Amino acid sequence: MLQSLQRPAGTCGPRTTCGAHGSLAAKLLPLGPQIARSHVTRKQFKTATAAAEGVERADEKFNWYKAWYPIAALETLKTDAPNAVSGVNSLGEVCGRGVKFKVHLLGMRLVLWQDKQGGWRFFEELCPHRLAPLSEGRIHESGELQCTYHGWRFNEQGGCTSIPQIGDAKAHNTACSSGRACVSAFPTQVLQGMLWVFADSTPEGWAEATAADGTPAPPAAASSELTQQGWEIKSPWFQRDVPLSYDILLENMTDPAHVPQSHHGVVGDRESDQRMTIQMTTPVTKAGFGSLVSPAAALAGRGDYEVSYTAPCLVKGDYEVSYTAPCLVKYQFPGPTMLLYASPSAKGWSRVVMTFVGPPDSKQSRPVTPQLPPALNWFIDNVVERFPALQHALNRNAIIDGDTYFMHASERTLYERGNHTSWSRQYYMPAAADAAVMSWRKWIDKFGSNLPVLPSSAADLPPMMAREQVFDRRLFIFNVQVHAGH
Repeated sequence: MLQSLQRPAGTCGPRTTCGAHGSLAAKLLPLGPQIARSHVTRKQFKTATAAAEGVERADEKFNWYKAWYPIAALETLKTDAPNAVSGVNSLGEVCGRGVKFKVHLLGMRLVLWQDKQGGWRFFEELCPHRLAPLSEGRIHESGELQCTYHGWRFNEQGGCTSIPQIGDAKAHNTACSSGRACVSAFPTQVLQGMLWVFADSTPEGWAEATAADGTPAPPAAASSELTQQGWEIKSPWFQRDVPLSYDILLENMTDPAHVPQSHHGVVGDRESDQRMTIQMTTPVTKAGFGSLVSPAAALAGRGDYEVSYTAPCLVKGDYEVSYTAPCLVKYQFPGPTMLLYASPSAKGWSRVVMTFVGPPDSKQSRPVTPQLPPALNWFIDNVVERFPALQHALNRNAIIDGDTYFMHASERTLYERGNHTSWSRQYYMPAAADAAVMSWRKWIDKFGSNLPVLPSSAADLPPMMAREQVFDRRLFIFNVQVHAGH
């Protein structure tokens, strides 16, 4: 489902004042040091040359704001109230029944709501009046988003339409027309039941997010199996927030070698043959990388598999593992392919979204798992896979529970001893099975180190959580949401 991204004439539109992250790449940069050799010393020239080369290297960095990210499955969203659709707990909220979730993306606090035409809107969460959270607001009878602190209303483009406290019509119009009264609005689109958001609310961002026909431009990390090959989603979307920074989460997603140990009894077997080699099939570039894992006995019991990453947020599984910037890791198993998306929420927090996809004529909804007992495979195929609630509780959440605490603790050790670039000194990875993890670390160092929510030290991270807190799913699961009424 695609909705036009064209803004109606006369609306306020996205606030350029909120785009502090605006595209620096759009500015014209010098191609080299603009100095005459005869007027500078050798040291000065070398310094100027290094600075110019630094500008060129900076231009290679991935622009995290000029990208689409999957945010939430439509089936989890309310249409009659604002959705702050994340379980991100960086502000300490308990996200249980009756409590609204908070959504963060790249450190930005956002709110999601549906307008009267059925279009999904993503706004900056803070009301420009007194910074009250619009996620605590309501959908007004007019179909607009209303702040319930003082009643200000905003249309689908973020323009202010009503300030109840101003009675004079001219003064009211002047106040509402001010750019300071607007709320930043971000482009959105729906693909295969998943809502995506473009992380740049500036006019330049809207232009880049819009195709020539006025519909949203396709996300770089969208699955080609779904968008081009006619495949179908074979299992319900699963989504959960985890107390891990984005670099740590992707390190785990591109690592098939941990599955037999961390996920024993769920999708792995620690007694299985875990010998593995990983060969890089696609070099590390700004767009991502790809690898071939062989043998696959440690993961699926037979064959080779690839692992890939697509920036910013996807993983899929069939025995190639690849990454596509900014968020896709893909595992291509024999049969269905697993799509793993990871969105960077805040420092110490990320969102996981996943599903399996396959050809229309296939009834297989998960990879073959010969390492599991036949009776357990039968139970999974005939009971668990038929009921999403069971599937999420016994499989998807169990997988995340298997290693999240390890990573939560190791992240703090990594950043206590150094920063994201010190991995090569702190990690000892002698096995070929670590090749994809090393490729991810090289990618983030070369192309992604400008990630706004990448920690620089342990001081940037939230306090370490107790093991019981990490496993308390009330804090992180938002497959079913119940909102407080207003």
